[in-house]
Amino acid sequence: MDITKRHALRKSDLRKVKESLHAIIGDQVEKLFGKSIEYIETDKLELYAEDKIVLAFKEGDVVLPSLRALNNELVLLPTVTVDMGAVPYVTNGADIMAPGITKITPGLEEGSFVTIIDERHGKSLAVGKLLKASDEIIASKKGKVIKNLHYVNDDIWSLEL
Repeated sequence: MDITKRHALRKSDLRKVKESLHAIIGDQVEKLFGKSIEYIETDKLELYAEDKIVLAFKEGDVVLPSLRALNNELVLLPTVTVDMGAVPYVTNGADIMAPGITKITPGLEEGSFVTIIDERHGKSLAVGKLLKASDEIIASKKGKVIKNLHYVNDDIWSLEL
């Protein structure tokens, strides 16, 4: 992944990013960003970083917190717990299948963004988007139910600034 643009984010642009994030994480957005946020554009993605740590990334029109922000507990998303057998697949970028899910935050709608965690250590493995409502996922026995957007050791995770 090659960086094509990199510059400090203007206050007006930061406000727009915060508004987009606010829809996903609510008031936690104030804990996520300090004053000197960098905008980084790569050949694949748009990223937002502070102190050489990627804190958020843009997926379509939505800005989402990165795994580094989630693992440092700067912000929290609703969680989906997967069994240990699913971990290698999730961390290689596979979408999450219904049989691998052991626990899910109830009441989530289709299109909600979640953190995928492992059942043993509770560590964040990925950020995903629900393809079905959580009630439907609980009832499902097969098929893809969460799209994997960002995972441990992907380009965002591995980017060195």
